[in-house]
Amino acid sequence: MSDQETIIQIMPATGWVAVYDMDGEETAEAIVCFALVETIENGVKRRDVRPMCADDKVIDFADDAENFLRVEELSEFEEEDEEDEEEVEA
Repeated sequence: MSDQETIIQIMPATGWVAVYDMDGEETAEAIVCFALVETIENGVKRRDVRPMCADDKVIDFADDAENFLRVEELSEFEEEDEEDEEEVEA
């Protein structure tokens, strides 16, 4: 846990999803924004771009979830899903 986290800037994330592992299956959730976050830990300052997703009325960092895998463009995720379906049908 960091000593301090501050959101410096928020950018829209249209077309991007957070990919999660749900019982061995990959599922995607729309990212509402990317946040430029400044973290100060043990006196060391660092900046990262982090994805944020909405859960009901709360917007939180997607990468904090234990089952978070990666960030991906929605179109790429959908293509992978279509390829998986084709393999199952064959």
